[in-house]
Amino acid sequence: MIKIVKKILQEGSYRSGAYKMSPEFCSLIITNKCNFKCRMCSFWQKEHIDELSSSDWKQIVEKLKTVLNKDTFIEISGGEPLLRKDLVFDLIKNLKKTFNKVSLNSNGLLLDKQTVNELKNSGLDAVKLSLYSLDSAIHNHLRGHDEAFKCAETAVKTINEAGLELEIGLLLTSKNIRQAPDLIQYLQSLSNTSIIIQPLDEKVESDESKDMTTNSVQSELWPSEDDVSFFFDWLTANSKSIKNSPTNLNAIHEYYLNPERVLNYRCFAGQRNLIVYPNGDSSFCFKRKSIGNLVDSDLKDLLTKAKDERLQIKKCPKYCRIIGCNFSRGLKEYFK
Repeated sequence: MIKIVKKILQEGSYRSGAYKMSPEFCSLIITNKCNFKCRMCSFWQKEHIDELSSSDWKQIVEKLKTVLNKDTFIEISGGEPLLRKDLVFDLIKNLKKTFNKVSLNSNGLLLDKQTVNELKNSGLDAVKLSLYSLDSAIHNHLRGHDEAFKCAETAVKTINEAGLELEIGLLLTSKNIRQAPDLIQYLQSLSNTSIIIQPLDEKVESDESKDMTTNSVQSELWPSEDDVSFFFDWLTANSKSIKNSPTNLNAIHEYYLNPERVLNYRCFAGQRNLIVYPNGDSSFCFKRKSIGNLVDSDLKDLLTKAKDERLQIKKCPKYCRIIGCNFSRGLKEYFK
């Protein structure tokens, strides 16, 4: 019944643009600095923006607590968030006083044993880490760092030993899709580990991704139809530990065969998401404009006044609606 009520509120907000429900996912991007040069991301190429102080972030967290439900999934991210390690620890301790689930999204380079233990002692629930292949050359190539695989491998072991929940993001590209089953089988043998299948999208924070009139797929990394069919046929019989819903996996499958088909799915980013950037700007989507700055504004006020942005998202032609934080089914899709 609670799920149905949420769907009704979500549907009402989607149709009218009005603020009817608080976001279910909140990403706190505390820095856009990064020590990797991933081929699917432009964060490391961007000019660094001003970053809020610890006291500013403390004020923002207090604003989040007054509006967001305690079950809102909170993710601390970047860039590489552990480049601001002390802030990460402080945020976790503060957030866990209210929210049930706090996660850290890291590339693994700075996740040594001491850091992992401090994260656990701070109250962190889960670490999200990207691992794209058991072949170190493939993983390092995609992540743009010669030590990427070695550090990810060590981080996986250390996180498991600490007893923290581990989420592995597996991005499907032409470089790794054939080897993906071997990686999944390895991850399925680990404790407290889930796998998130990620579709290839426009480069994160690139100029192309911010152009709301068109889509640009990364053709040099796009897998062939045969490789896509091979992988999803295999996955159908080997879905243990996969966190994506069956509906989402089907949407990703369709996307790789014909990207335009995902436009049949509606985007509920305006209802489900809240993103806070290093300077305090907030938005509903990584690709869209700010709805206001949380340093000098009240969160509920920003959400209430963002009617036009929600209606604009309703008309957005971007393919990224199938990515995990965006993907949801309204009443129409739910009952279908």
